[in-house]
Amino acid sequence: MSNEFRPLVQVLRELKSLAHKRSSGFAYVVTEDNHSCIVRLHQGQVQEVVYRMLRNEEAVQRLSMVAAAKMRFESSGIAALPSGRAPLAESSVEWLLGGFEHDLGGQQYQYAPAAVPSPAPGAASAGAPAVEAVVVNPHVRQALEQIALNYLGPIAGMLCQEAFDAAGGDPQRAIVQLAGQLYSQQEAQRFSEEARKALAALR
Repeated sequence: MSNEFRPLVQVLRELKSLAHKRSSGFAYVVTEDNHSCIVRLHQGQVQEVVYRMLRNEEAVQRLSMVAAAKMRFESSGIAALPSGRAPLAESSVEWLLGGFEHDLGGQQYQYAPAAVPSPAPGAASAGAPAVEAVVVNPHVRQALEQIALNYLGPIAGMLCQEAFDAAGGDPQRAIVQLAGQLYSQQEAQRFSEEARKALAALR
C-alpha cells in the first residue's frame, strides 16, 4: 500500500485496472479519516464492497463521499462470493469501474494532516478529562474474530474492528453490530449464540 493518500479518483482508476486484468482477490482501501473498505474482486468482477459496517450499494454511496485514500491489493483464489450472498448491483459496479469519472474526474487533492489546536492555558487542569482510546481485551477480540471468520470470511477482521469502534469497546454491543452484517436472521442468531458462548468461556 502506498504510504501517501491520493485522490479517490486515482484509487478507483487503480481498481478499474485490476478489473481489466481479470484479477481475483481483495482490495484494501484506507481513507484519510482512517476507515477501512474492502472490495472483493473475482476474475475481474467486482462482487462485494464493505465500508464502515455498510455493504454493497450503501457502502459504495458512502465511499463516493471520500476525498482521499490509499489502497493495496492481495490476490486470492478464494475471492468468489459465497453462495447465498447478493452480489453488488450493476449500477454500483458501473460506477466503480468508470462511472466515477463523471463525478470525480476533476478532483484535486493535497493531503495535509489536520492541525491539532493548542490547549488554552490552564485547560489541562480545568477542562474535562481527555477521552481515552478504546481498549479491547485481545483475547476477547481474537475469540470474536475467529467466530466471525466462519460467517464473514476474510473481511471479518476489518468488520470486528469497525464493530468494536462503533460499540465503544463493549463486546456485547460489538456482537450485535456484527450480527447485523449477516444475511439471515437464522445466521445472525447462530453467530450471536456462538459468540456469547465463546466470551463466557473466557471468564
